[in-house]
Amino acid sequence: MTLYIVGLGPSPAYLSLRAISVLSRASRIYVDSYTSIGFGDVLQLVRGLAGPGVVVAPVERRVLEEGAARIIEEARSSDVAVAVVGDPLTATTHNALRLEAMRKGVRVEVVPAVSGLQMVVAETGLSWYKFGRPVTLVRPEYGVKPYSVLDVVAENLGRGLHTLLLLDLRLDEGYMMTIPEALRLLREMASEKGAVIDAVYVGVARAGFPDSMCRASRSPGLLEEERWPPPPHSIVVASPRLHPVEEESLRRLCGFKD
Repeated sequence: MTLYIVGLGPSPAYLSLRAISVLSRASRIYVDSYTSIGFGDVLQLVRGLAGPGVVVAPVERRVLEEGAARIIEEARSSDVAVAVVGDPLTATTHNALRLEAMRKGVRVEVVPAVSGLQMVVAETGLSWYKFGRPVTLVRPEYGVKPYSVLDVVAENLGRGLHTLLLLDLRLDEGYMMTIPEALRLLREMASEKGAVIDAVYVGVARAGFPDSMCRASRSPGLLEEERWPPPPHSIVVASPRLHPVEEESLRRLCGFKD
């Protein structure tokens, strides 16, 4: 019996044959609801793939972490799948689940999938090798702003690398940070800290979907004024030292004008 950790990709169009095969024969399926934004009805999709009578249960990330022992025990006697939007090992939670299952002698198989970063690379044409450490930009709370994001951006820019900003998602609250909101927050924090961000700003909305949109500019204000489709959104703070292929890609794919 096996515990499967299955990546669903960024949208149904990127669901792999292996993922379909595993989900169609699993005895029980847990769907990680943490990153389900933009996927449509993930639960309905997975239920359509599951075998007759198979329980398909949504599970919050917190519950997935705290209930790992129970899921692992179920996988001792039956095939259990944990389905995750995007690539399953992007989040530490799922790798921790794999390791815990292995420690307990339960067989584990990871079914990889297209990740959000891969889709951003595809949408923008920026070089995979020039991305530094990504960072999540969270909504300020109680007057506290995520100034540490500026440090990550500065460190990456100092090395000629791009920074992928993962924008805050709080699905239980119905909150999804947008590109204009994120850029305003970034600009405010930079102003308050006296920081100058010399970069090319790239906004990517709904990467991997038919209505995806990409825009690039040295002026974040121009991106704030764009009419973006609904989230998921992400931002790349790109090094101004673009490779010629990267620059042409941004011009053709994202309307970049230096």
